[in-house]
Parts: sequence; C-alpha cells; structure tokens
Amino acid sequence: MLASLEKGLNRVNAPLARLGSWIGGAMLVAMTVIVLLQVVFRYLLGMPLSWTDELSRFLMIYMAYLCLPLIYLQDKNIAMTFLLESLKQRRERHLLMVVIHILAILTFCVWIKFGYDFFLRGGSRADSLPISMRFIYAAPPILMAITLLSAFQKIVAELRLFIADAPGEQTPAL
Repeated sequence: MLASLEKGLNRVNAPLARLGSWIGGAMLVAMTVIVLLQVVFRYLLGMPLSWTDELSRFLMIYMAYLCLPLIYLQDKNIAMTFLLESLKQRRERHLLMVVIHILAILTFCVWIKFGYDFFLRGGSRADSLPISMRFIYAAPPILMAITLLSAFQKIVAELRLFIADAPGEQTPAL
C-alpha cells in the first residue's frame, strides 16, 4: 500500500519538480543576461537601466521556489546529518527522517499561511516594472504547496522503508 502511494505521489511530484527546475534554469539564464545587460549599459554606455535590478530579484525569487521541490526530492538541501549518522539502526534513522519531514511540513504550512496573507495585502505595483506585486507574492504559497507534496512523498518512502526493515520483512521493489 505504501509503495503504491509513493509511486502515485512520484507520478505527480517528479514531473512538477523537473518542470520547475527547467523553468528555474531558464530564469537563471534570463537573470544572467539581464545582469550582463545592466553592466553593459551602466559601465560601457553610461546609461543605467532602471528595471534590471528589480526584474533579476523577482526572477531569483521564482527560481528558488521553482527548484525547491526537486532539491527536496533529491535530498540536495542543506542538512546537518550528525544525528542521523550517530544512529546505528536503520529503522531508527527512518523514524527520525519521518519526524524531520513532519517538521518540514509544519514549517512549509506556516510559510504558506504567511505567504498567502502577504499575497492578499500585496496589491501595489512594482517600482520600475508594470506588474502587480501579487504576481511576485504568489510564489511562496503556491510553490511551497508543491514542495509540501514532495515532503509527503518522502514521509511515505521513509515509512515504507521503516516497515521493510522490520525483522523478517522483505523490501518491496518500486
């Protein structure tokens, strides 16, 4: 049951994470071009552009949130692993990872709640670009909800491994 739930979550999470990383990568390229354009206009032509700093900041915000589900799924996030490494039993590690993912989910929920509140209050316009700040403030609640799905997948995987590592149990193949 847990294996099929994990597969189902992976069918949703993996394409979303890949799409987010591709869009985030394209935003990184665009941000690099924009910053280089600003350097050329400011230092070579002596005519700084007013919109480049703000647009590159907005691209950075979206890039970070878009790539977060993939980073979470692949365990590429920053972590202090000394406690996990000190545990001798694999089952204890799986249980601790479940607790860690639950704490991450609680953090994501707080992030989503405050991000949504901020989105509701963000009716102003950007300083140098003709866009509503609501578009920028939409990133945290929406994209953290997608990351939340990744955390649920990780919990299911750890629970499956916890059960599979029980004495006398076989690890089911995914």
